[in-house]
Amino acid sequence: MSMTIYLLCLFFLTSLIGFLIYKVFYKKRHLYNDRFGMIMAMSCSGIISLNIAMLFQFIFNNHLFLIMIVTVVLGGSVGIVFGSLVKYQSLLAGFLHGIVGSLTGNMLGIVVEDPSICSLPAPYFSMIEQNILIFSAFGTLLVMITISIVYYSLRV
Repeated sequence: MSMTIYLLCLFFLTSLIGFLIYKVFYKKRHLYNDRFGMIMAMSCSGIISLNIAMLFQFIFNNHLFLIMIVTVVLGGSVGIVFGSLVKYQSLLAGFLHGIVGSLTGNMLGIVVEDPSICSLPAPYFSMIEQNILIFSAFGTLLVMITISIVYYSLRV
């Protein structure tokens, strides 16, 4: 039960970071050009959807196919939201990277929960909960670092 609360807190933290950076980019959307908008849409949607999909796989591990569909739709939506800040080219790039990020997050979450899929050695089976904690914390840290770098590049 405490693992689920931890994972839900990381999910809400990732969602809050995504929402806050979207508000910042929305207010400053007239200050940057198409190239920065494309890079912003690709990097933000890719990393946010990757982490959200991985956390969803950790939280709802019994419904693989349903969670994969939900996270792909959610990742594509995140990409469309970030890509719509500039032009249609960035919308398409954000959509694509959102889908790719969510598929990657799903695959990573499934492999962390079941190491036999990739024929990993037997000691990994005893460390599944530890790996879930490490990967979820690392994914959230990666979201924070990526969003910070994109925000810093807006200021430069």
